[in-house]
Amino acid sequence: MRPVKSIGAIAAGALALACETTPLAEPASNGRPAADIQASAGVQEQAISGVIALDANGPPGGILVTPSGECHLSDVPGFTHFVGDVAGPVTFHRRVVNVPCAGGSRAGFTSSGPFDGEVTWNGLAGTIAGQWETNCRPDPSQPTGVSCDGTMNARGSGGLEGVQFHFKWGPGWFPFPYSGTAFSR
Repeated sequence: MRPVKSIGAIAAGALALACETTPLAEPASNGRPAADIQASAGVQEQAISGVIALDANGPPGGILVTPSGECHLSDVPGFTHFVGDVAGPVTFHRRVVNVPCAGGSRAGFTSSGPFDGEVTWNGLAGTIAGQWETNCRPDPSQPTGVSCDGTMNARGSGGLEGVQFHFKWGPGWFPFPYSGTAFSR
Protein backbone atom coordinates (compact mmCIF):
# COMPACT_ATOMS: atom_id res chain seq x y z
CA MET A 1 0.00 0.00 0.00
CA ARG A 2 1.28 3.48 -0.83
CA PRO A 3 2.07 5.77 2.16
CA VAL A 4 -0.57 8.37 1.20
CA LYS A 5 -3.31 5.72 1.04
CA SER A 6 -2.10 4.27 4.37
CA ILE A 7 -2.36 7.66 6.09
CA GLY A 8 -5.88 8.17 4.70
CA ALA A 9 -6.97 4.71 5.85
CA ILE A 10 -5.52 5.27 9.32
CA ALA A 11 -7.22 8.68 9.62
CA ALA A 12 -10.58 7.26 8.50
CA GLY A 13 -10.25 4.38 10.97
CA ALA A 14 -9.35 6.69 13.84
CA LEU A 15 -12.32 8.92 13.06
CA ALA A 16 -14.69 5.94 12.96
CA LEU A 17 -13.30 4.62 16.24
CA ALA A 18 -13.61 8.03 17.92
CA CYS A 19 -17.20 8.43 16.76
CA GLU A 20 -18.06 4.91 17.86
CA THR A 21 -16.63 5.07 21.38
CA THR A 22 -17.15 8.75 22.28
CA PRO A 23 -20.74 9.59 23.23
CA LEU A 24 -22.02 12.99 22.17
CA ALA A 25 -22.58 15.44 25.00
CA GLU A 26 -26.07 16.64 25.71
CA PRO A 27 -26.70 20.31 24.91
CA ALA A 28 -26.20 22.54 27.93
CA SER A 29 -29.87 23.47 28.07
CA ASN A 30 -30.52 22.11 31.56
CA GLY A 31 -34.11 21.50 30.47
CA ARG A 32 -34.75 25.13 29.46
CA PRO A 33 -36.63 25.97 26.23
CA ALA A 34 -34.54 27.28 23.31
CA ALA A 35 -36.07 30.78 23.66
CA ASP A 36 -34.79 30.97 27.25
CA ILE A 37 -31.30 29.93 26.13
CA GLN A 38 -31.34 32.55 23.37
CA ALA A 39 -32.51 35.25 25.78
CA SER A 40 -29.85 34.32 28.31
CA ALA A 41 -27.25 34.60 25.55
CA GLY A 42 -28.33 38.21 25.16
CA VAL A 43 -29.95 38.03 21.72
CA GLN A 44 -33.12 40.07 21.51
CA GLU A 45 -35.57 40.01 18.61
CA GLN A 46 -37.81 42.92 17.75
CA ALA A 47 -40.40 43.01 14.95
CA ILE A 48 -39.92 45.86 12.47
CA SER A 49 -42.27 47.30 9.86
CA GLY A 50 -42.63 50.32 7.63
CA VAL A 51 -42.50 51.49 4.03
CA ILE A 52 -39.76 51.75 1.39
CA ALA A 53 -40.30 54.76 -0.89
CA LEU A 54 -38.43 55.36 -4.16
CA ASP A 55 -36.76 58.76 -4.50
CA ALA A 56 -34.97 58.24 -7.85
CA ASN A 57 -33.20 55.75 -10.10
CA GLY A 58 -29.73 56.49 -11.39
CA PRO A 59 -28.65 55.63 -14.94
CA PRO A 60 -27.30 52.11 -15.50
CA GLY A 61 -23.55 51.74 -15.50
CA GLY A 62 -23.79 49.27 -18.35
CA ILE A 63 -26.30 47.53 -20.64
CA LEU A 64 -25.69 44.20 -22.32
CA VAL A 65 -28.21 42.85 -24.83
CA THR A 66 -28.03 39.11 -25.48
CA PRO A 67 -28.78 37.56 -28.89
CA SER A 68 -32.08 36.29 -27.43
CA GLY A 69 -33.19 39.83 -26.57
CA GLU A 70 -32.52 39.75 -22.83
CA CYS A 71 -31.23 43.02 -21.32
CA HIS A 72 -28.73 42.83 -18.48
CA LEU A 73 -28.37 46.16 -16.70
CA SER A 74 -25.51 46.63 -14.25
CA ASP A 75 -24.74 49.17 -11.56
CA VAL A 76 -28.19 50.77 -11.49
CA PRO A 77 -28.50 52.73 -8.23
CA GLY A 78 -31.93 52.95 -6.65
CA PHE A 79 -32.22 55.82 -4.16
CA THR A 80 -34.89 55.13 -1.56
CA HIS A 81 -35.87 56.14 1.93
CA PHE A 82 -37.29 53.94 4.65
CA VAL A 83 -40.10 55.20 6.87
CA GLY A 84 -41.12 53.27 9.99
CA ASP A 85 -39.20 51.32 12.61
CA VAL A 86 -36.09 51.57 10.43
CA ALA A 87 -35.93 55.05 8.88
CA GLY A 88 -33.53 56.91 6.61
CA PRO A 89 -32.02 56.98 3.11
CA VAL A 90 -30.96 53.61 1.66
CA THR A 91 -29.30 53.03 -1.72
CA PHE A 92 -29.82 49.74 -3.57
CA HIS A 93 -26.87 48.99 -5.85
CA ARG A 94 -28.56 46.84 -8.46
CA ARG A 95 -25.74 44.81 -9.96
CA VAL A 96 -27.82 42.81 -12.44
CA VAL A 97 -31.37 43.32 -13.62
CA ASN A 98 -32.52 40.77 -16.21
CA VAL A 99 -35.28 42.28 -18.31
CA PRO A 100 -36.69 41.07 -21.64
CA CYS A 101 -35.73 44.02 -23.86
CA ALA A 102 -38.93 43.82 -25.90
CA GLY A 103 -41.11 43.88 -22.78
CA GLY A 104 -39.33 46.64 -20.87
CA SER A 105 -40.68 47.09 -17.37
CA ARG A 106 -43.98 45.43 -18.33
CA ALA A 107 -42.33 41.99 -18.24
CA GLY A 108 -41.05 40.05 -15.25
CA PHE A 109 -37.46 40.36 -14.09
CA THR A 110 -35.07 39.55 -11.26
CA SER A 111 -32.59 41.78 -9.52
CA SER A 112 -30.11 41.61 -6.65
CA GLY A 113 -27.08 43.31 -5.17
CA PRO A 114 -25.67 45.11 -2.16
CA PHE A 115 -27.32 48.01 -0.36
CA ASP A 116 -26.31 50.52 2.30
CA GLY A 117 -27.80 53.44 4.15
CA GLU A 118 -27.71 55.78 7.14
CA VAL A 119 -30.72 54.87 9.26
CA THR A 120 -32.18 55.06 12.72
CA TRP A 121 -33.73 52.20 14.64
CA ASN A 122 -34.92 52.05 18.23
CA GLY A 123 -33.39 55.47 18.96
CA LEU A 124 -29.98 54.46 17.55
CA ALA A 125 -28.37 55.94 14.44
CA GLY A 126 -25.82 54.20 12.25
CA THR A 127 -25.11 52.51 8.95
CA ILE A 128 -26.67 49.34 7.59
CA ALA A 129 -25.19 47.33 4.74
CA GLY A 130 -26.04 43.97 3.25
CA GLN A 131 -27.46 42.03 0.32
CA TRP A 132 -30.92 41.98 -1.23
CA GLU A 133 -32.80 40.14 -3.98
CA THR A 134 -36.17 40.47 -5.67
CA ASN A 135 -38.35 38.72 -8.20
CA CYS A 136 -40.87 40.79 -10.17
CA ARG A 137 -43.81 39.33 -12.07
CA PRO A 138 -46.21 40.89 -14.58
CA ASP A 139 -49.18 42.46 -12.77
CA PRO A 140 -51.45 44.88 -14.67
CA SER A 141 -52.90 46.20 -11.39
CA GLN A 142 -49.57 47.91 -10.56
CA PRO A 143 -48.57 51.30 -12.03
CA THR A 144 -45.47 49.86 -13.75
CA GLY A 145 -47.14 46.60 -14.78
CA VAL A 146 -45.07 44.45 -12.39
CA SER A 147 -45.37 43.34 -8.79
CA CYS A 148 -42.15 42.74 -6.85
CA ASP A 149 -41.30 41.20 -3.53
CA GLY A 150 -37.99 40.37 -1.98
CA THR A 151 -35.74 39.98 1.01
CA MET A 152 -32.70 41.73 2.39
CA ASN A 153 -30.30 41.07 5.24
CA ALA A 154 -28.15 43.77 6.83
CA ARG A 155 -25.58 44.30 9.55
CA GLY A 156 -25.36 47.54 11.44
CA SER A 157 -22.27 49.60 12.22
CA GLY A 158 -21.57 52.82 14.07
CA GLY A 159 -24.44 53.32 16.52
CA LEU A 160 -26.03 50.12 15.19
CA GLU A 161 -22.95 47.94 15.81
CA GLY A 162 -24.05 44.39 16.69
CA VAL A 163 -27.56 44.80 15.24
CA GLN A 164 -28.66 42.59 12.35
CA PHE A 165 -31.79 43.10 10.27
CA HIS A 166 -33.91 40.79 8.13
CA PHE A 167 -36.44 42.56 5.90
CA LYS A 168 -39.19 41.24 3.61
CA TRP A 169 -40.97 43.63 1.29
CA GLY A 170 -43.80 43.61 -1.23
CA PRO A 171 -45.65 42.42 -3.11
CA GLY A 172 -46.56 45.39 -5.24
CA TRP A 173 -44.63 48.44 -6.35
CA PHE A 174 -43.20 51.50 -4.60
CA PRO A 175 -43.94 52.43 -1.94
CA PHE A 176 -43.35 48.88 -0.68
CA PRO A 177 -44.48 47.79 2.75
CA TYR A 178 -41.68 46.06 4.68
CA SER A 179 -41.68 43.82 7.72
CA GLY A 180 -39.06 41.76 9.44
CA THR A 181 -36.90 41.36 12.51
CA ALA A 182 -34.07 43.25 14.18
CA PHE A 183 -31.66 41.12 16.20
CA SER A 184 -29.59 42.86 18.85
CA ARG A 185 -27.50 42.10 21.92
